[in-house]
Amino acid sequence: MKNTLIIALFLALGMTSLKAQNSMFDLGLEGGPNLSTVFVKSTLYDFDTDQAVYWSGGAIFQYNFKNFLSIKTGFSYQRKGFQLNNILFVDNSGNTVAGKGKSNTRMDYLTFPVLVKASFGKKVQFFVNAGPYAGYLLQKTDRTKINGTSNTYTDDMNSNGINRWDFGIAGGVGIAVPIRTFWVITVEARNYSGVLDIATSSKTQWRTNTTDLRVGVAYKLGFYKDEE
Repeated sequence: MKNTLIIALFLALGMTSLKAQNSMFDLGLEGGPNLSTVFVKSTLYDFDTDQAVYWSGGAIFQYNFKNFLSIKTGFSYQRKGFQLNNILFVDNSGNTVAGKGKSNTRMDYLTFPVLVKASFGKKVQFFVNAGPYAGYLLQKTDRTKINGTSNTYTDDMNSNGINRWDFGIAGGVGIAVPIRTFWVITVEARNYSGVLDIATSSKTQWRTNTTDLRVGVAYKLGFYKDEE
């Protein structure tokens, strides 16, 4: 019941701004830092992952209906991953090989979301969006630091134990500020939650979770004739 009331409130607010979105298309760029982690479950090893700060950015395309709804998509280069702090490095037999250290795993994805967006307001607009996304792993890199010595390992994509495809649900909230007639600046917090297990081992599960802070600029094209 509570969720139904929230949805009804959003729709009611949206109906007050049917004429606020005048352009048919928006083209732009957006990007910024993100907070990322990977939730790991395994019968082979036991550790808790820590969040890491990375970045993402890319091009956006948005089709605006005459009402408050839009379809937003585009390609982003998105870095995901996690950190491990104060871990003990051992060999395959469980023997300590180098003592405690730190590890940083980063995975570079090309991400493609398809979002349904609802905007509320006349000039400065509040918006929410949600929809599925697909990600394709371009490269995986592990960095370790043990006793002051750093090492970097770039995995072979054909044998690194990670599926290259990642699928999930994205959703965000933000504000859009118009700059004169044709330009708009946006600030958005958007979460990407993976629903696909990206680990290839049946004894291990990896699922990604990333929250982006995106600052964007877009150019408006193709205005509707009946705009106000």
